[in-house]
Amino acid sequence: MRRDGINGEEIIMAVSRISYLSIYALDLAASEKHYTEVIGLRVTGREAGRVYLQAHESQDHHCIVLNAADRAGVDHIGFKVNDPADLGEAEAGAKTWGLKTWRVAAGELQGQGEGLKIELPSGHIFNLFYHSGKVGYSYGMKDPDIILDQLTGVWPVTHLDHTLLAGNDCDKSAKFLQEVLDFNVTETIHGPDGNPFAFFLTTSNTIHNVAFAPGPPNSLHHIAFYVNDRADVIRRVDMLKHRKVATFDYGISRHGVAGVSTVYFHDPSGNRNEFQCGIYEASSIPNRVPPIVWAGENIPRGVFYYESAVLANFFEVVT
Repeated sequence: MRRDGINGEEIIMAVSRISYLSIYALDLAASEKHYTEVIGLRVTGREAGRVYLQAHESQDHHCIVLNAADRAGVDHIGFKVNDPADLGEAEAGAKTWGLKTWRVAAGELQGQGEGLKIELPSGHIFNLFYHSGKVGYSYGMKDPDIILDQLTGVWPVTHLDHTLLAGNDCDKSAKFLQEVLDFNVTETIHGPDGNPFAFFLTTSNTIHNVAFAPGPPNSLHHIAFYVNDRADVIRRVDMLKHRKVATFDYGISRHGVAGVSTVYFHDPSGNRNEFQCGIYEASSIPNRVPPIVWAGENIPRGVFYYESAVLANFFEVVT
């Protein structure tokens, strides 16, 4: 989507980045303990049946919202826009596509202004919003130190990096994000018929803020948190084993897609988490650089580079 600039020029709609995931938690206390002591987030707010958390190196109010529920999975995904006018333009574009939209009142979520929710063809709900309250860095906002004196659990992750969502009509969701919200496709995975079935999209210069792969409607495959380097991934696997958090069968591995070092595990509700590092820089301008394509016999290498094989439950297990 583009609109006229000050001098009539066309400018890209400013969906700037992924901001947060609102997910379901079977046991709110156990989930809070996991995301603080295993992931390394801090609690930034509470209300009945809900806990807000944020990375220590991020200033927005939250990157994870835990909602007490009788199921696991994702409620919705939040994306920050750079101009309040983008909400109206996104609403008009979504309605042209025949997608369901509704406004979210300011304050419905702590630290967050008015939003626009859009239900994608895959069944997932995106919440676009402009205003975000700031909580500051845990290290301080004036003469900060590099060490946190009060830290529960593990050394913190740097930030929420991306999410992989599972659903039907992934191609339609990817096309909507490209055509209406100006997301850029960086990599795709193609089936035997030559058509793409998995899509990796970004609104920034990271490889992807969100990805889609086939699965049950409105499902969550994983939530990824960024860490400093491969040595940090290894340290966190040590910590996971120490805390008796089961890692995915391959343990530490590497994706051909994005080229990241990675390890997967689950939170107490069964939602899959990922620690990762080592992404390459991607173009944030749509269609400037063609996407990388994975196809045929090279798909397993794209998913797990070292093993060149994909365990069946890697894609089958979603929440």
